[in-house]
Amino acid sequence: MKLGCALVLVMVMCWLEGGQCTVRTYWEQWTRDGTHVRSTGSGASRKKTRQEDRRIVRQALVDPTVTSSTIQSDVGVPVVPQTISRRLAEANLQSKRPFRVLPLTPKHWRLCLQWCHARATWNATDWQHVVFSDESRFVLRTDDNRVGVWRRPGERYNSTHVVARHTARTAGVMAWGGHNYASRSTLIVARGTLTGQRYVDDILRPHVGPFLNGLPGAISQLDNARPNTAPVG
Repeated sequence: MKLGCALVLVMVMCWLEGGQCTVRTYWEQWTRDGTHVRSTGSGASRKKTRQEDRRIVRQALVDPTVTSSTIQSDVGVPVVPQTISRRLAEANLQSKRPFRVLPLTPKHWRLCLQWCHARATWNATDWQHVVFSDESRFVLRTDDNRVGVWRRPGERYNSTHVVARHTARTAGVMAWGGHNYASRSTLIVARGTLTGQRYVDDILRPHVGPFLNGLPGAISQLDNARPNTAPVG
């Protein structure tokens, strides 16, 4: 008899895809109410109206950099940050870091276009003589004061989600390096602000010059970063 009950219990557990607690809950509900359907209205009740949910999403769409605290104060009713995150997630909006680009002027765009047109017919052999170099800044603190933006997947490069800025706002180090087709320069680490004068004294003269001298016919290619274009005395 016990073996038969155990087999029935196992069969019911497999059918319900649950454990003994699930079977016991269904049995108690059946003996009490005569049904195994979940009671209507069980679970947490909805605290916000559809209109308030739309207001939360609309604020993030109008101003992608809006913070949760600002949304809390503008909704007009008490709302916790978890609710704001859930409503924005339901609208497929996630908090991401904005895409950062260098602020380019119309002159920069024109010069870049001229540079591309002048080299449109270059082949692989021509490009082997070009030395590309760049510098990257690494923040040393845990909080870099970055402002997030609310955006959907695939919207990273939208103009409303892009921040044009030359430098970061907190302490860090600047790493510089250059390379061409077959070789690379020494990695240089510069602490503090990399000004135009420091770029000449600490990078160009002691490192870039000797590196280019060892590559006959090399062409140094720089971008429009501030240390590369700043006037020096």
